[in-house]
Amino acid sequence: MSMATSSAAPVKVLVVDDSVLMQKLMTQIINGAPGFEVIGVAGSAEEGWDAIQDLRPDVVTLDLELPGRHGLKLLARVLKQDPLPVLIVSAFGGPGADNTIQALELGAIDFIEKPDGTTHTLEGFMKHLVAALQRAAASRKMIAAARQMAQGGALARPTALPREPARAGRTSLIAIGASTGGVPAVQAVMRDLAHLRLPIVVVQHMPPGYTAKFAARLAGATGLDVREAADGDRLKPGMAVVAPGGPRHLEIEERRGEFVCVLKEGPLVSGHSPSVDVMFHSVARSIGSQAVGILLTGMGRDGADGLLAMRKAGAETLIQSGETCVVNGMPKAAFEIGAAERVVPLDQIGTTVSHLIGDRSHLRTA
Repeated sequence: MSMATSSAAPVKVLVVDDSVLMQKLMTQIINGAPGFEVIGVAGSAEEGWDAIQDLRPDVVTLDLELPGRHGLKLLARVLKQDPLPVLIVSAFGGPGADNTIQALELGAIDFIEKPDGTTHTLEGFMKHLVAALQRAAASRKMIAAARQMAQGGALARPTALPREPARAGRTSLIAIGASTGGVPAVQAVMRDLAHLRLPIVVVQHMPPGYTAKFAARLAGATGLDVREAADGDRLKPGMAVVAPGGPRHLEIEERRGEFVCVLKEGPLVSGHSPSVDVMFHSVARSIGSQAVGILLTGMGRDGADGLLAMRKAGAETLIQSGETCVVNGMPKAAFEIGAAERVVPLDQIGTTVSHLIGDRSHLRTA
């Protein structure tokens, strides 16, 4: 037994995948990772449901393309009954990307892509699977706490917020960063902010092939003009952009009174590309006190330093409260360095921002 498992029981994992090869591969990888143990495999949604009831795993890995009942059906059934971390293991991009985004919206903790023998190597899959399982294991208590609070009504909207000076006419842009658990969180916040008709910039950690699908689903959920950011896009009222997954970082620059998206290739920043830190720093430079920065659920610390730069530049800065995060990594890191002016439960972020800016903000134009 490894050092990681000698002092605590291993995290119990159920693998749901119809490929016997993938079952064996994932079992080998997971059992070889310190602190994890595969307690069962299932080849269909029905077998998966029975195994969850019988074995009570801590984490489930789920292939969405299953024989008979679709994996999304199993996911919805599991999440309705029990706040269990479910990790989606999907084919890369293509038609499966829509299903993966839908699974994340439903409440799946995270997703990784299956190896395809070319771009997505076996070595990369091994590394990403273990990292995703660690995120899922870290989320277990947070998911249970958030579900318990939601069911208990602890997240109800307040009848009144503390009075703050309204910032009418000043706020020009809202910047949002998120990672693990961020897909439903970003959607909830943007839906609550849509009536403001302010430009919104989003960095959600997600690989290529998914961010355009994510933007399309955000558009449908919010009624805003949401698109994957392109180099040179000019931000307008009622428009939102999602940083494209891949090697380029998204920055916002001011050019002749307009705010413009700039995509720049560069090394990983805070472990990510695109990086929330890069985007937040650019907003601090170009927009300063006319921006609002929001940092949501996620593992690690990406966005903390950038949010601090925004606060120092005079922007309003908010973080999602820990008890409503899937993983309270990024918001906690921001809190610890004094980057956040306000700590707000997820379902109150829209109301809080609306109040802070006076509900009457307009994009500054030339």
